[in-house]
Amino acid sequence: MVQEAALLDFVERLRKFTKGRRAVHLRLSRLRPYNRRAHHLRIAATPFDRLVRDYDSALFRLFNDDLVVICNGASVADIDHAVLHLRYLFSEDPFLKNDEDGDTRFCVWFDLEEDYLDLLNLARRMVSAQAQHAQSKNQRSDKGPSSKSEEEKGEETPQRPLDPPSLAVLEQAIAQADLSTIIRRQPICAVVRDRKPEPVYYEIYTSIASLSETLMPDIDVQANQWLFQDLTKHLDRRMISYLAQDNATLRQAFSVNLNVSTLLSPEFLDFDEALSSTTRGGIVIELQLFDVYADLGNFLFARDFLHERGYKFCLDGTTHLSLPLINREELGFDLVKLQWSPDLFDQLHGFRGAGLRQAAQDMGAERLILNRCDSEQALEVGESLGINLYQGHLLDEMLSNNITRRDTIEALTDALGRHRAAARR
Repeated sequence: MVQEAALLDFVERLRKFTKGRRAVHLRLSRLRPYNRRAHHLRIAATPFDRLVRDYDSALFRLFNDDLVVICNGASVADIDHAVLHLRYLFSEDPFLKNDEDGDTRFCVWFDLEEDYLDLLNLARRMVSAQAQHAQSKNQRSDKGPSSKSEEEKGEETPQRPLDPPSLAVLEQAIAQADLSTIIRRQPICAVVRDRKPEPVYYEIYTSIASLSETLMPDIDVQANQWLFQDLTKHLDRRMISYLAQDNATLRQAFSVNLNVSTLLSPEFLDFDEALSSTTRGGIVIELQLFDVYADLGNFLFARDFLHERGYKFCLDGTTHLSLPLINREELGFDLVKLQWSPDLFDQLHGFRGAGLRQAAQDMGAERLILNRCDSEQALEVGESLGINLYQGHLLDEMLSNNITRRDTIEALTDALGRHRAAARR
C-alpha cells in the first residue's frame, strides 16, 4: 500500500478515537531540490523516531517528500521539539529563511478533537494528488520512441554503472579511437559590466558525454567516482598526445584539466620538453580540488617544478561550500574556478553571504572564474562578488550571437513581457 493510501486508511480509523491525538504536516516539498535528496529525507525523519516509539505514533512519507506525523498522547512541546530540530537541519533553505510567519508555511498542526475533518481532507487530497502524479508518470513512460527527440532518447536510455570489466574495455577503446571529434574548446571570458564578453583563453577538454555516447552508450561512466578518476588518467595521456600534434592550439593561451599523477608521468615530461618557454607561459593546468588533497605530496612537488617551468595553475571543482576553506596563495594556484549553481545565489543572500564575499576578496576576485554559467543570474552573482572572468553556455551564446550583457537582459525582459501579455489574454 502506498503511503498516501495508508495515511487515509489510518485517519479514517481514528474517526472515533480523536481524543489526545495530534498531527503535524511537514511540507518538505517546499524546500529546494538540493535539500530533498534521498539522504536528506532519511535524516529528516529521524527526529520523530522517539515520538513513534514513545507515543504510539505513525509517520507517513508522502510521494512529494512531505511528512505527516500522527501522535497519541504527545504534548505540543514534545512534537515541537522534533519540528524545531528539523527546521534547524534545513535552516539554510530559502523557504525557511524567508518564513516570516514562523511555522505556518513549513508545517500545519492538527488537534484531532477539533481538526479531524481538516486532517481527513488533507489525506484525501494527498491520495488524489499521488494518483495524478502516478498517472502522469505512466503517460510519460508509455510514449513511444517516435514521440521523442534523439537527445531525449539518449537521456532516457537505461544505463548501468561503470564497473572494472567495462573500464578495461573502455580504456582499450580510448587507446585506439580518434578522439579529435570529441575534443571541445570553451572560452574563459572577461565580462566588465554590460560589455560584450572577451575571450581571455580557451579550455581544451574531452566531452565525456560524447565519449560515452560514442564508445559505450549503455554505461554511466561517472557513476563510480574512483573508476571514473582512473578513466581520466587514460584520457589525460590521449589529450597530451593530441596537444603535442596541434600546433594551432599551442600558439594560443589555453587551459587543460589533468590529474596530479599525470603531471609526473613520462608522457607529460616528454610533452613539456618539446615546448618553448613562451608556449609554457600560455598554458594553465587545471586540477580538481579532491585530486589535490588526495595526492598532496605529489601535487606540491609537481606545482613547484612546473611553476619554475612557466606554467600557471587553476584549482577546479570549488563550490560555495569549499571556497571559504581554501587559501589560494598557500596552495600556489594562480586562478580558482568557482562553480555556479542556484545554491550559490541562496548562500550569497543568506547569513553566509558576508563570509562568501570575504572569501572572494581574500582569494582575489580578479583571480576567480565563475564557471558553468547558464543564466543571467550567474553574471549578477559574479558581479556582486567582484568576479570578472566567466565560463559557460551563456557566454558561448553571447559570443556566437555577438551580443553584450545588456542585450541579454533586454531580450529576457522582452520575452517575459510577451509571456505576461499572452497570459493576460
